[in-house]
Amino acid sequence: MSFGDAELARTAALLNEVFGHEHPLTVDSLRWYYEANPVGPAAVGNVEDGDRRLGNYALVPQRFESGDGRSAVLGVGVDLAVSPSARGGGVFRRTVEDSYARAIELGHDGILGVANANSAPRMVSTLGWRALDPLPVTLCFPGASGGGFTAAETDTAYLEGPALDEIAPQGFIRPAAPGFAPLWTPELLRWRLARPEFRYWVHVAPDLVVISTRTRVAGTPFGVVLKTLARRPITRPVSGRRVAATVARTHRTPFVIHWGRTPWVRYRGLPLPQSRMPSPLSLVLHRHHDGFVEQHFELSAFEFLDFDAY
Repeated sequence: MSFGDAELARTAALLNEVFGHEHPLTVDSLRWYYEANPVGPAAVGNVEDGDRRLGNYALVPQRFESGDGRSAVLGVGVDLAVSPSARGGGVFRRTVEDSYARAIELGHDGILGVANANSAPRMVSTLGWRALDPLPVTLCFPGASGGGFTAAETDTAYLEGPALDEIAPQGFIRPAAPGFAPLWTPELLRWRLARPEFRYWVHVAPDLVVISTRTRVAGTPFGVVLKTLARRPITRPVSGRRVAATVARTHRTPFVIHWGRTPWVRYRGLPLPQSRMPSPLSLVLHRHHDGFVEQHFELSAFEFLDFDAY
């Protein structure tokens, strides 16, 4: 599936109008996100009026595998937007239902939506989706040292070089815990870290790969743990203080945030209520066919890098 420049320009105009992104979306950034994903193209539902896009919902495919060998391709729902001028006229439902049809054509099993506090209840009550348990947000306390990590920024030279292939030439270790986890490969990681206009850092230790970035909340700098991947089998979770130490040292901040769940690291610290987050996140689930049983789907791993928060 390919998307024309004019279509992507209409989408970017809508998303920039609705969300006011710090980094305004462009045709190139949307083409990267909707077309270049190694798992497959996005299923993008929309409602248009002439040369204006009134509604947009993109389902970016991600493969999930469980510890007992089950697998599913879910469209991770992003960029759900309705133009302020079109609200109240059924555009929301028509947009989402159009995304269903496109995803089914592409062979998706269902949708994993990461919605804000306003959208999630509507998707559950109006569209019949299942709400998943919220994932924890933790303010982590760094340890005394970086825990054997080296850190590198993912500039063009890094992404075009051999480093990512050498990190895990046989692929990353898959969680054996019950529940589903996104299936990450070096190829997928290279694509994800090439997101236009964003900066990431890769922290590498003999057992772990950690992806981080930095941000500011109310003017205060934070290091953010985006993803934790295992390079070799880990029999017991390692200390989150060790991970927080390398992230804090790299970004020169005493504050480190982790959102989500991973079997590889135990992130302990100060739990942060969703109400204190700049954009509280809710997880919702929808199935496209009877073979995918929503009630049997739980997440053993899911973090910021598994969708597009940063």
